[in-house]
Amino acid sequence: MFIATIVDFIRTHQDLAYGLALVAAMSEALPLIGVVVPGETIVLGISALAATGALHLIPLLISVTLGAVIGDGISYWLGHHYHRSIIDHWPLSRYPALIVRGEDFFRRHGGKSVFIARFTPGVRAILPLIAGTLSMSPTRFYILNVVSALAWGVSHVLVGVAVGASLVLAGAVAGRLMIVLIVLSVFAAAIVMATRIAVQRLPPLLTRLLERLGMWAQGRHGWFSRQLQSVLDPARTELPGLALLGALLVASLWAFMGIVQDVIAGDPLVRADVAVFQLLQGLRTGWIDRIVVAITELGDATVLLAVTFATLCWFAWRRNWRAVIYEVAAVGVASLFSILVKLTMHQSRPSIGYGGLDFFSFPSGHTTASTALFAFLAIIVAWEVRRRWQLAVTAGAGLLVGTIAFSRVYLGAHWLSDILAGITFGLAWASLLAIAYLRRSPPRAGAAGICASTIAGLLIVGTFHIQRQHANDMHRYAVQVKTQTLPLVWWWTGGWRTLPAHRIDLIGGIEEPLTFQWAGSLRTLKEELSQLGWAEPVPWSLRSTLAWLSPEPAILDLPVLPRLEGGHQEALVLVHSISGYPKERRLVLRLWRSNVVLARSVKRAKPLWIGSVSEEQRRHVAAILTIVQELKSYDGPLGVLVPAIRTHRLEMRGTASRKPGWDGSVLLGQAPPHSSSER
Repeated sequence: MFIATIVDFIRTHQDLAYGLALVAAMSEALPLIGVVVPGETIVLGISALAATGALHLIPLLISVTLGAVIGDGISYWLGHHYHRSIIDHWPLSRYPALIVRGEDFFRRHGGKSVFIARFTPGVRAILPLIAGTLSMSPTRFYILNVVSALAWGVSHVLVGVAVGASLVLAGAVAGRLMIVLIVLSVFAAAIVMATRIAVQRLPPLLTRLLERLGMWAQGRHGWFSRQLQSVLDPARTELPGLALLGALLVASLWAFMGIVQDVIAGDPLVRADVAVFQLLQGLRTGWIDRIVVAITELGDATVLLAVTFATLCWFAWRRNWRAVIYEVAAVGVASLFSILVKLTMHQSRPSIGYGGLDFFSFPSGHTTASTALFAFLAIIVAWEVRRRWQLAVTAGAGLLVGTIAFSRVYLGAHWLSDILAGITFGLAWASLLAIAYLRRSPPRAGAAGICASTIAGLLIVGTFHIQRQHANDMHRYAVQVKTQTLPLVWWWTGGWRTLPAHRIDLIGGIEEPLTFQWAGSLRTLKEELSQLGWAEPVPWSLRSTLAWLSPEPAILDLPVLPRLEGGHQEALVLVHSISGYPKERRLVLRLWRSNVVLARSVKRAKPLWIGSVSEEQRRHVAAILTIVQELKSYDGPLGVLVPAIRTHRLEMRGTASRKPGWDGSVLLGQAPPHSSSER
């Protein structure tokens, strides 16, 4: 009840956001808490509300700045009062590496480290404490604390306001823009996380496994044990790295073969291809397209050949002919392999406008060649640099390859399976070449020179190539909406059976039945249903989101969770609560476009929509969280909808399509002939 009271108070008094901004800014500077709590993200998110008029800018700036000053002040006071003893006790004693990093940072930058650390991830949550333990003058600290807090607060609040303003100005594309940004953020975070695990966590684990394997071999006699002991010689310091590359080779090759099998067999991955394609095409906006087209042009053959030539020149200048041969093999074999597989698989692209070899899509040549090239170069560089630089190098290469691969799917040039196959084969081939190259103790390749030549090739040739090709490629990768025009009578007399019987989610799974098909304007349908109590659901907002944490919210006060059908977003969502249904239940009607247009004549065409009618029930979790669960009963909700459609037919699907709770009924409805067919 205490938590519910707080939630209700927030819903009624949105000014509490100022206090939340203060606490978030304060937590960003507290020891250890700032490492866990995403205070910076919370401040940016709250600041975005100022652009909508929900919050006032000046009080928000004061709250954020004051919170930052208080957080650093508390941290400094703890260090100044308890000195080194606070570091030697729990919980700080469990993080000696963080303490050492903070002390090194303070000794390297002196007093100005208080200002610098405010904008430096990794040390800002510990630096004020370190300043206190190292007896920094209180007067000097608090001056720098206030100045840095003001600079930090102003910069973060204004950035958040700018983001919020851009979303307000974006208008209709705001939701799509946010979804794309979320997808990209999750995608980038997954790449960095996977890279961190591979670089930081796996080598120690492999080292321990190899040590145990060596101890096992020492206790046995025979040819195999002797060979194993020679391979596992502790003097061979390169062994853990080679073992990691071997594991990457096996995992990538296994994943590639699994993708090929799924594509040949038409498994859920193929359905996911269509769903992801439809989703991303529906999220596209003009200025994001311009950025993504520029990214995809960095994977064009012109740019890849320039990077390859620049790095080959570096290897030749150092007379490292072995690296020259292996790099040529990395790019050449990867490109040739993608061509051969395309000719074998004959998988067509999702978009039209390609001819010759480019007509086939599996695997993505862009992705295969760029993955093989940049992965091979990143492995060589990571082999020579210190541990702290390995993550930056590999994550940078992963983000470059990942964004190029994502651009191919976003622009509709390839299916999801195409780029996954390209990434997995490219990683496998690069790992195999790297193992063969590194196992023979090659000469140092010069990590700085490889990075410099790679970046120079990308910046110089990439910039020139983008300037020359961008206008043409914007036209080439324009959104293509595929529609099929069919006679209305064909659909009404049986053609409706050719449309999907069930919703397909984003990963290719078969979900609830599609029990309603509507020919005509959604506006007309909405007007018809509104007369019988159907209405739009509560929109997503701060207040409606917090309603999920209330103890007894009315189910009609809860927003409807979005769903995708074959990658399409919902075109219309309506909810209904009728007499005879419990208060905690509601009916939900969802409609998606079908890419079919039904025509009585050339001038009288109607779009066709497919949808579902389901019943949802409110449930509670731990007395403070509300969830909505769909009931597996579809016949009753459809029966409620039938009387609301004036021109309708009730048909039945075959038994093969039916699911529990659904007898196969499908409602066909159409707008009156005189109504508008506009959406």
